[in-house]
Amino acid sequence: MEKKKIFEGKNIEVAIEEACKYFGKNKDELEIKVIEEGSSGIFGIGGRKAKIEAWVKYDPKRLENLVKEMVGDLLSYITPQPQFSVKINNENVNVYIEDSPNTGLIIGKEGQTISAMEHLLNKMIAKKWPEKVYIHLDAAGYKERQENYLKKQVMQLAQRAKISGRPISTKPLSSYHRRVVHLALKNDKDIITHSTGEGPLKRVQITPKKRFRRKTS
Repeated sequence: MEKKKIFEGKNIEVAIEEACKYFGKNKDELEIKVIEEGSSGIFGIGGRKAKIEAWVKYDPKRLENLVKEMVGDLLSYITPQPQFSVKINNENVNVYIEDSPNTGLIIGKEGQTISAMEHLLNKMIAKKWPEKVYIHLDAAGYKERQENYLKKQVMQLAQRAKISGRPISTKPLSSYHRRVVHLALKNDKDIITHSTGEGPLKRVQITPKKRFRRKTS
């Protein structure tokens, strides 16, 4: 699926026709934003083309089918008949893998395989879907348990940071887990979080707003 694209024509109707041809959709299936109405000028001189921005309308069912196709293809390398369900909640696409005989292979050591698949799927969906969505993979509740454990850990780290008055960093985390940390501490008014480091695995630094000051004699 293509992302947003600019189309031009001698008038709005012609520009829309060009968009419909390009996407292979009818007008009702497209979102259309008029950028410039266009004008014919005086005696045909100095006219400007009409310009629109168009993209395929958001369709949860189409998104669900696309995700199912991608996940099915990816899992087929691990298990011959992958079983999973897809649930869409706004920008979050939750995929729960139900293939219990191969759960260990799908999760991998310390969750490395399922995290790698999740990362790859998000790269793939970014190229095929016009809107920003996040695919979350889970198998046998592993990711949910991992997230709950991570949230509990960062709450403890935040408390330590506030007591000591000094910043504390997490271990290196994936972009998804860093997002979990940021959201978990988002409503704590005494804490500021930001990612540090290079590469795909970065730490989240948890900094108290009231910094510790050493007493001077």
